[in-house]
Amino acid sequence: MEPSATVRNTALAFLKAHITGALATVSPEGTPRVRTIYFASDDSFSIYFVTHGDTRKWADLQTSLQAAFTVSDETIPQTLQIEGTVSNLTKTALIDPALVDLTAVLLSNTNYFAPLTRFSPADMVFLKLTPHWVRWGDFSQGNGTNEVLTEISL
Repeated sequence: MEPSATVRNTALAFLKAHITGALATVSPEGTPRVRTIYFASDDSFSIYFVTHGDTRKWADLQTSLQAAFTVSDETIPQTLQIEGTVSNLTKTALIDPALVDLTAVLLSNTNYFAPLTRFSPADMVFLKLTPHWVRWGDFSQGNGTNEVLTEISL
């Protein structure tokens, strides 16, 4: 059953209200890895993020461009799960409007900037996770899996 526009809009607003989430990749050896990242998003549930060129995250993505991402909130039990393919946008980063949004996220904490601000910008990689599967979970509503989990068509 196709979710209503209201559910889609609620899930998208939830995503845009957050600036950190968990990105899962697979190492070259096949070991799953997950880490918290700062991100920006668009109206298609795509996730934009940066990483340093010598991180394990980047090494993983050199082996497999498939990744999973989740954002959750424990105050209101809600979660958004995304699976998709990562692409490298570094060559077009300066003309990509998503970079403006991501920079604002990275600099949003007035006490501590995102860890990436401590590294040389010359070694940064600008990435986009394009979803092929999205699921919204609102555990404050309904009773049972069929009522609280909604797959969102892309």
